[in-house]
Amino acid sequence: MKSTGPVDTDIVLVGGGHAHVHVLVAFAMRPQPGVRITLVARDLETPYSGMLPGLIAGLYTHAQAHIDLVKLAAATGARLIHAEAVGLDRVSRRVLLYGRAPVGYDLVSLDVGITPALDAIAGAAQHAIAVKPIGSFVNKFNNLREAAGKAAGPRHFVVIGGGAGGVELLLSLRTRLLADARAAGRDAADLGFALVTDGELLRSHNARVRDAFRRVLHERAIALHENSRAIRIDEKSVALAGGRTLPADFALVTTHAAAPGWFAGTGLALDAGGFIAVGPTLQSLNDPAVFAAGDCAALVESPREKAGVYAVRAGPPLAGNLRRCARGVSPKAWHPQSRHLALISTGERYAIASRGGLKAEGAFLWTLKDWIDRRWMRMYQDVDRLLARMPARTGTAAAIKHESVEMRCGGCAAKVGPGPLSRALARLDRPVAGDVLVGLDAPDDAAILLAPKDRHLVQTIDFFRAFVDDAYVFGEVAANHALNDIFAMGGVPRAALATVVVPYGPSAKVEEELFQVLAGMRACLDREQVTLAGGHSSEGAELAVGLSVTGDVAPDRVLRKGGLRQGDVLILTRPLGTGILFAAAMRARACAPHIAQALALMRRSNRAAAAIVIEHAASAMTDVTGFGLIGHLGEMLAASGAQAGLDLAAIPFYGGALPLARAGISSTLLPENLALAGLLAGDVEPHERAVLFDPQTAGGLLAGVPAARAESCLAQLRDAGYEAAAAIGTIVDVRRAPKDVRIAAAGRMRD
Repeated sequence: MKSTGPVDTDIVLVGGGHAHVHVLVAFAMRPQPGVRITLVARDLETPYSGMLPGLIAGLYTHAQAHIDLVKLAAATGARLIHAEAVGLDRVSRRVLLYGRAPVGYDLVSLDVGITPALDAIAGAAQHAIAVKPIGSFVNKFNNLREAAGKAAGPRHFVVIGGGAGGVELLLSLRTRLLADARAAGRDAADLGFALVTDGELLRSHNARVRDAFRRVLHERAIALHENSRAIRIDEKSVALAGGRTLPADFALVTTHAAAPGWFAGTGLALDAGGFIAVGPTLQSLNDPAVFAAGDCAALVESPREKAGVYAVRAGPPLAGNLRRCARGVSPKAWHPQSRHLALISTGERYAIASRGGLKAEGAFLWTLKDWIDRRWMRMYQDVDRLLARMPARTGTAAAIKHESVEMRCGGCAAKVGPGPLSRALARLDRPVAGDVLVGLDAPDDAAILLAPKDRHLVQTIDFFRAFVDDAYVFGEVAANHALNDIFAMGGVPRAALATVVVPYGPSAKVEEELFQVLAGMRACLDREQVTLAGGHSSEGAELAVGLSVTGDVAPDRVLRKGGLRQGDVLILTRPLGTGILFAAAMRARACAPHIAQALALMRRSNRAAAAIVIEHAASAMTDVTGFGLIGHLGEMLAASGAQAGLDLAAIPFYGGALPLARAGISSTLLPENLALAGLLAGDVEPHERAVLFDPQTAGGLLAGVPAARAESCLAQLRDAGYEAAAAIGTIVDVRRAPKDVRIAAAGRMRD
């Protein structure tokens, strides 16, 4: 949950596992003043292990079996950081992240699952598919299905591992592949399936359950190899100890899971398998600020098998103890039950129940399992219901332990203090020197730049509020956005000054937020060899960033908005729809894949795109930002005295943008942009109009290119990684007064 006042305690959840999604909801249902919850997730969709067999068998869709963490974080008010954790700096209390700056914590919880450990079987790493982690397995399974659908595709499938997971996987795989074959009109008689286990089948279950599954496997003509150890896997076979070899086009391994390798470098107490050793409070045995739950944790006083049911049940005690520790109250012990009811599916709408000496089976048990699983998932998927149950968020200021923040001064007294500022700057690498004579490497009252010879200076400035909670990503996107104005005029950016407004709070929290946003800026600017030369920081109600960028341009390379010529093809280098998507994200309505795609492109440089367009004799260029495509195209047309024809079917837009626009979701700037609707002529539906006028952040370049060179320009843009680049229209008249500018739209946008 977002703290409604200054942040006193940062709780960072690493991994979107079953226990952590409960923590998100628990804190949203009962917010704790001064506490901020941050979720660090490598994958933005969390698969539910209980529904994996049904997903494989085709009984559930991808959406039904996954929790969308973008929607859940937005609904619960948690800060979401899309990154992979690779370590802990426990001295500085920071989570180390791959490819970006670390994030600070006061309390941290790990629920990152397990990784495959295939080295126990020769050749497995090269030729087998590991089922854990589930998130990456789903994509591999889809590739397997595609291969099996080909005439000369794989026909023999072996699952290694005789636990409940391996049995359910194989039975579900068989169901799905037979259904695929029937749907394609193929004979499935040549499909062969085998299960290999180095002990008894389902050895942790009672004899009646084992016998029931032996019967099921026999009825489905699945070869069972009990007490058989797989020792080698190659492209076409699985070799067993004792000399027997099984044909195997695909081998899937459900055994030999390991802890993430980076655990070993944390200095945390680990068990013999390398998993985080925790006590009954779910805290690390040697660091009470570190919690762990799910498969990556080992309960040393009450060991349990690594089953999803225990990860689910760890959620409430984990949330309670994180809350207690944040309040300075002693945590409570949790002792999970030693046995649980297992409902093991047979790959169809039928299940066998196992608990102690109990065994039962039938379709009714699958119905029960389905009801339990769907009910659990609804708690984290139905964001509208979640929001309706949530208490109203008020603006009540939190009680801060260490500093008084109720009264904040204005003017220069609102600047970020010298301590947090100097510490944040010290954590950054030394800036690129470039043409900066005086900058952050030796701070002074102002930066001094080396004046370019025989070139014009080009300058721009941008400033806007944060639209994502991840300050690092926001800084990166903001910098990329600011550079686009320089690229659009044919220039080369050289140096930047930054203005950062940071939410007020304790100095350590102000320092961390400032560092994150500056580190994100630097990640972008360093890639572009642009020096961050200085800037200004201030406290405010919310995070906001501005950049003033200075560049230079050769006099004969200057591109303006005016200059379009009759017959020019209009080329757009990036999709539309960021305003719609992030308006939806604020309402917990945007899907994870769509947000991930948008942020990936918003962080990608337009430098190469500008160079390609210029080399193809562009007559005019601008970048598409706050006024939307029509607003910025209108500026180009007015400056050129031109009219344009627009092909709506050719316009690229981000996934999800059009359906969201059709549902009435839009940016708050859209009504202002629609004041320019008189520019647009033709039959344009309301949702199409919303996309055309949607304000863009870090948008694409829009340029006029001679028709004879447009095809080559597009080909080079796509080869350079601008896959969405498209020719969206043409210039039809260049003899018009600015007041007569019109854009004639034709066609229909395609979902």
